[in-house]
Amino acid sequence: MVFTAPAKVNLYLKVIRRRDDGYHEIETLFERISLSDSISVETDRDRTTISCNEPHVPTGKESLLGRTCEAFKQRLGEDLHFRIALDKNIPVAAGLGGGSSDASALLRGLNRITGSPLGEEALLSISRDLGADIPFFTGNYRFALGKGRGDIVREVDTKLDIWHVLVTPPFEISTKDIYDKVPAFSLTYNRGVDRMFSAFLGENDIDGLAGNLCNDLQAIVLRDFPILERVLFELEKAGAKGVLLSGSGPTVFGIFERKETAGAAERIRSVFPKEEGWRFHVARTY
Repeated sequence: MVFTAPAKVNLYLKVIRRRDDGYHEIETLFERISLSDSISVETDRDRTTISCNEPHVPTGKESLLGRTCEAFKQRLGEDLHFRIALDKNIPVAAGLGGGSSDASALLRGLNRITGSPLGEEALLSISRDLGADIPFFTGNYRFALGKGRGDIVREVDTKLDIWHVLVTPPFEISTKDIYDKVPAFSLTYNRGVDRMFSAFLGENDIDGLAGNLCNDLQAIVLRDFPILERVLFELEKAGAKGVLLSGSGPTVFGIFERKETAGAAERIRSVFPKEEGWRFHVARTY
């Protein structure tokens, strides 16, 4: 059985405070997008194996996929074995939630292939234990507000369909390193940003949404990786309604009218050559 693992972007991300457990309390708006990995799952008699078309993606027992398998088996109380193959398309460590989505797709796949013994609450409970973004994907939402570490999610209902051009530079960024650089004096507090974005979505107001994109991590990332300033500028120059760093980066995305996405992507490709390791995707709400 083959399962789709879609990426995400963050349309806003506010860092509230540092938690006692070392994580940060955040508020964010997730959007699931059509850029995706795929993961195949089948049962095996003897042992569990995990493979990936990207050789540098961890696949051992201590990897996120390995821990997902172990968490599922422990919850069932059964010593099951699986053969798992991940086909990676989402850039790694790029602020698009690829690893979290892969784990969620695997968790749902394991449940499905064993006859769906676990309900939604059990799957969400395992997701929260595995990682902060995973519950968003497990909830199967198009848009959702995230609080806590990002693991407390609430769906936002909307018919809005957003088109994006995504630009991923040829380097990875450690999420932990970026959060560790958030200065205490810059921490923000909730002033109704969640309600404002919920209103934009409820009214299908893409202009209001695009004009208010925000990410508290962006200034830190731009300071360390100034080339991303150029990416933001070029996306705006190509006609984006709004541009933003997704998560802790380094992927930058723009919001476009559907008819403009192909031309904008082509223009960006000419500025940041694929031959030098830059990656480009056109994606929409999924």
